[in-house]
Amino acid sequence: MKNRRKLLTSLAVALPSLAVAGVSAGTVLGKNSGFKECPRGITGPTAYRFPQTIVTDQNKQKAWFYEELIHEKLVLVNFTSVKGERHYPIVKNMVKVQKMIGDRLGKDVFMYTISTDPHHDTPESLKELADSHGAKWQFLTGSPEDIRGILNGFGIRGTINGLSWLGNERTGRWMTKASRQHPLYIAEGVARLSTGKHFKPFLVDMHSV
Repeated sequence: MKNRRKLLTSLAVALPSLAVAGVSAGTVLGKNSGFKECPRGITGPTAYRFPQTIVTDQNKQKAWFYEELIHEKLVLVNFTSVKGERHYPIVKNMVKVQKMIGDRLGKDVFMYTISTDPHHDTPESLKELADSHGAKWQFLTGSPEDIRGILNGFGIRGTINGLSWLGNERTGRWMTKASRQHPLYIAEGVARLSTGKHFKPFLVDMHSV
């Protein structure tokens, strides 16, 4: 009985201290924190494929990859690196897709290029690559471990990859297209995954591959 009373007394003293510690931690992770709080409880059709991780774009803006960039969005994701563009360029073709998507880009269609060489691709080098082609979408990098987790989610191996992933995370529908395929057919994939007035099974002359 004496031991039980001592235990209860110890808990009574410890709990207020834990509550204060919790408040302090919340303050540290508040608006003035250098950390970016993850929006908890967010899930979707492909959430299980990706790690809960932060990426950085060419303008040094940070975002939670799935929670802020993929969840409930219509996306076009491709993969390259600054070095890889010298051997297997895809950005030039994606710029043509960008033009076909038009003013939907950044509003209801989001394009991302994920670095396959995060050891070397910095936000500065990715910005130089994007600006040299007139690319207006986000180029993403991060810690090698985090980026590898994302690439694994897309089944990407190596530093050169010829596939683009198109997905509507609201409906759970995804498809792949060759990144150097005629831009019309990539843009057509976006139209097919769209809903409402933007849905179109074909873009030109009711003909497609």
